[in-house]
Amino acid sequence: MPSAARRRSPATRWTTPLVGALLLAGCTSTVPGSAEYAPPGSEGRVVREPCPRSSFECIDLGVPADHFTPGSPTWDVTFALQRATGERRGVFVVATGGPGASGIAEADLRVAGLPVEVTEHYDVVFFDQRGIGLSEPFRCDRTLAADTSGTLDTSSTAAERDEFARESAQLARDCFAEAGVDPADAGRYATRQAAEDLEAFRDWIDADQLVLYGESYGTQLQQTYAAAHPDRVAALVLDGVVDLATDDMTFGLEAALAYSGVLGATLSSCDAQPTCARDAPGSALAQYDALAGQLAAAPQPYAFPLSDGRLDPRELTLEELEQAATWSMSDPWSRQQFQQAVNAAATGNLVPLARLASAAAAADPDTGAVANDPFFSDALYYAVQCADYDVVPAGSTGRAQLDVWLETGRAAGIDQARLDDVFYQDLPCLFWPETGAAPITPPTPSDPPYPLLALTADSDPNTPTQQAERVVARTLGDAALVVQQGGPHVLYGRGEPCVDEAVEQLLSTGRLPGRRTVCPGEVAGVYGPNPPATAAGYADARGAVDAVLDATLGNVTYTWWDGARDLTIGCDAGGTATYALGGDDLRLTLAECAWTADVPVDGELTVAEGGFGDARGSLSLPFAELDLDETQDELTGTFRGAPVG
Repeated sequence: MPSAARRRSPATRWTTPLVGALLLAGCTSTVPGSAEYAPPGSEGRVVREPCPRSSFECIDLGVPADHFTPGSPTWDVTFALQRATGERRGVFVVATGGPGASGIAEADLRVAGLPVEVTEHYDVVFFDQRGIGLSEPFRCDRTLAADTSGTLDTSSTAAERDEFARESAQLARDCFAEAGVDPADAGRYATRQAAEDLEAFRDWIDADQLVLYGESYGTQLQQTYAAAHPDRVAALVLDGVVDLATDDMTFGLEAALAYSGVLGATLSSCDAQPTCARDAPGSALAQYDALAGQLAAAPQPYAFPLSDGRLDPRELTLEELEQAATWSMSDPWSRQQFQQAVNAAATGNLVPLARLASAAAAADPDTGAVANDPFFSDALYYAVQCADYDVVPAGSTGRAQLDVWLETGRAAGIDQARLDDVFYQDLPCLFWPETGAAPITPPTPSDPPYPLLALTADSDPNTPTQQAERVVARTLGDAALVVQQGGPHVLYGRGEPCVDEAVEQLLSTGRLPGRRTVCPGEVAGVYGPNPPATAAGYADARGAVDAVLDATLGNVTYTWWDGARDLTIGCDAGGTATYALGGDDLRLTLAECAWTADVPVDGELTVAEGGFGDARGSLSLPFAELDLDETQDELTGTFRGAPVG
């Protein structure tokens, strides 16, 4: 049940080998009490065709819209399949984060990181869960974009709570109307329905068992499948674990407190790194609190650099600061960017925080316009969450439970947390249409007939570590927990051998590591200093080049660029930077691009490996003319009148 604000899980790339073959067990029948369905050939159509802009084959299955109601109409749900290139030994199913995200949209990028040992012998499967992408999309983008309902916290008055209840109920009605879906069918989007879609696919592909990997919300789905069909599971890997026995309100409370804790750890780690500590005066956490206090009193003015070179007068709000902070807490690299932004703000530059806030809102930094993401549905996020959790007990009302929710937060001290938005994000579920569905499937069996491996980071705020700890503690059978110190939300394939080897051992031999393994990690990535505050800070030629490259390739507007078309941004202190992909190279053009006041930079550079490799080209600064070729470790030209190289 990760945050809706986090639309994409970190871009996990399986770059480390999965050695050997998965050993799959024998065939057993579907467990009693699970949904029964007719084979797809009789229930509905089966269409096989290439997936759009993909190397995968799309399998469009006709399944019951409601697996638990006889006579339900047929829906089409799409799975992406890459067949084993050699002798087929099994099926590896990936459930990505969300809820509301398309798995098929990620399939090609993700499978490119799988080793030959897997792709040669295993069919690899991604899917669009019912409600997104190619599977009966549920969207109400116009309704959500026009939403003007206010926000609540523990101090909200009874009148404000009444108004929120009315507006939330109306928003839900409008959403279903725009989507063209009868509110009486809200239960069709529950995770347990999606789990039965996966069982229909298993039957179609004729696999005795499935190897399940779930990340973030995907752990919610894969556990739900495993609870309904334990004998159809060969192995279960949960990465960024949702504890299905935790109610929605408690989850939100734990996550909000975790976000605040990770924020504190992130800024404290800045003080412990000399490079980070030198970038701004005093404690980073104290600087954050001081800025938050100023913004609580009044928005702070600044000038945002537009892509045409003009400066746009704006104001930074407390909401934007907290949005930027929340969005940045999910992985060490983003936390390091947030450290940089807080340090920049402490020295008077609010632009990096503004860039983070725009990225968090998926907004164009120039215009503020938010484009609809075809691969994520905010409406489906709520459709799934509100169907999965029984937030309004029988005999109560949404309005009464709103009081319970807020008073629970007050008693837990949520109003003292620096980042509390996550606690409130599922409040609309109190006023969502009655789904008529049972709550989320009970937790996975305490003694499952398959090995269970749970992965978690102790700095993961999306799915806090205690969730994984509870899941493993309840599992009396073959289960293990891997905890990375610091670390990101979603661990596997991020390059930490201790984590990856635990997964690979399970997949190659069927054996788990010890009951609990602690892996090394870091809260925040290695700090890259902000550009010098003045021209005098450019002390030597190599340092000047590094400052320009770090700022140009490290700002968040660029790092979240999708590369589909050329990108031009305004540099913090004037001028522009243009990014263009050409083959495997990034072409970079700087036009009076100033990251430091009165230090405009002109030049053209080519950076290998799409911006991650060696740079070649020329740079012109007011006090330097430099030619750079990192492939040869060469830097020549002049710097402050003296020859270089």
